[in-house]
Amino acid sequence: MGREIYLSPKVTIVTIAYNAVATIEVTILSVLRQTYNNLEYIVIDGGSTDGTQKIIEKYRGKLAQYISEPDNGIADGFNKGIAMATGSWIGMINADDWYTPNAVEIMMRAVTGYDDVCCGNIMLVGANGVERAKKSKVSWLNFGMYIMHPTCFIKTEVYRQLGGYDTGLKIAMDFDMFLRIKRNGFKIKHVDEVIAYMRLDGISNDTVKMHNEELSVMRRHLNGLSYLSSYLFNYLNRLRWRFFYKDPLRTMAN
Repeated sequence: MGREIYLSPKVTIVTIAYNAVATIEVTILSVLRQTYNNLEYIVIDGGSTDGTQKIIEKYRGKLAQYISEPDNGIADGFNKGIAMATGSWIGMINADDWYTPNAVEIMMRAVTGYDDVCCGNIMLVGANGVERAKKSKVSWLNFGMYIMHPTCFIKTEVYRQLGGYDTGLKIAMDFDMFLRIKRNGFKIKHVDEVIAYMRLDGISNDTVKMHNEELSVMRRHLNGLSYLSSYLFNYLNRLRWRFFYKDPLRTMAN
């Protein structure tokens, strides 16, 4: 039998939001309805003006922390949540995404004392409602962000040691974080189950900026043949995005 839930480690879930009135409630409810009981939930709003705050206020009594103030982008919001966290593990689920009902329980039952990061698979949801699963590929990390960030749970101590997300990056801050995790020898476990859903309209469509930021991050952390092979892979992937994929669901799922 697996561990009893009440003996399991405390997990902090962080949601960052900005003008997400159409999607934030689904995200919040997916956290509050988790089968895992030892949770604290933190919501960081970047000063929304579209009614997002009003929806969050409906659930304020069930939140461990909630702030709404202007920030310096996604990475800044992540870092605010990390600073407030009191759990042993931290999961990030943004306002365009949502968890499966037993996501946290699956991940906490999977981790061992040797694991520092646990990541799963994600279900991509197109505007027409079509779904397609995408696996995290830990061994591909040098080539780009092939780990599905909304499915990841990271030990709080890892964040404390690495110093949080780089606020100078607007898209590839998660890629930078995971290359730092890898470079510092932390163990990343993959769990082959769907943990979260992601709306494709929540993914950056500025592919030029995305690829440029990824290359910048690669230059920081890779060198020699590792950097060259990653650069060539990234370049070919950019061509694939530009010339071969018209359907965004097909693009993101490959």
